[in-house]
Amino acid sequence: MARIYVSALVLYGFCLTPVMLFSPPLSVVVHPGDNVTLQCTDVLKGPGHVAWFKQVNVSEPLCIASMYSSQPYVKHHNGFQPSHMEMFISKRIIVLKITEVDVADSGLYCCGMYNEYFIFTNMTFLMVPGYKDSDKEPEKCPEGEDDEPITYPFPLVDILGVVTAVLLIVILILVLKIIQDAKRQNTERDSQRQLQN
Repeated sequence: MARIYVSALVLYGFCLTPVMLFSPPLSVVVHPGDNVTLQCTDVLKGPGHVAWFKQVNVSEPLCIASMYSSQPYVKHHNGFQPSHMEMFISKRIIVLKITEVDVADSGLYCCGMYNEYFIFTNMTFLMVPGYKDSDKEPEKCPEGEDDEPITYPFPLVDILGVVTAVLLIVILILVLKIIQDAKRQNTERDSQRQLQN
């Protein structure tokens, strides 16, 4: 069974537009202060809207920056700054450059395109381990906790998957019942015709 991710579901719910998801998420670990470049290929057959999104845990995905693929103008959204996150297109490659990453940059990033459908590609979990400002040593977790918390960012997908499966089963049962009733009625008609003859 194919897995659909929360960002696609949320955008689908808001826009009521068909959604396509191409690639499963990758995980990338970088250190604070590093520069990161995320990229994806523009798969639209013509000009369309392209954007980069960020999602943290199970929150609503936020649009970082967007642009029309045939125009050089980029618009940043939700407080994301062009000096920290730069978006551009070069030879059908949609690029998001994040300079001097910090812990707040951790999250799920995805490239989204819209023409007739929303298409999400290059979903990447960017993980930036936390550091203390004074000595740049890794922060220690309280005893009994792992160094990296276990996060499951897609519980809604599981719930929606179960609901969908149950609804499909109910629909299948109803269709089978309708077919069975139709056959029974045809059999009754045939037996009544035979009695009349």
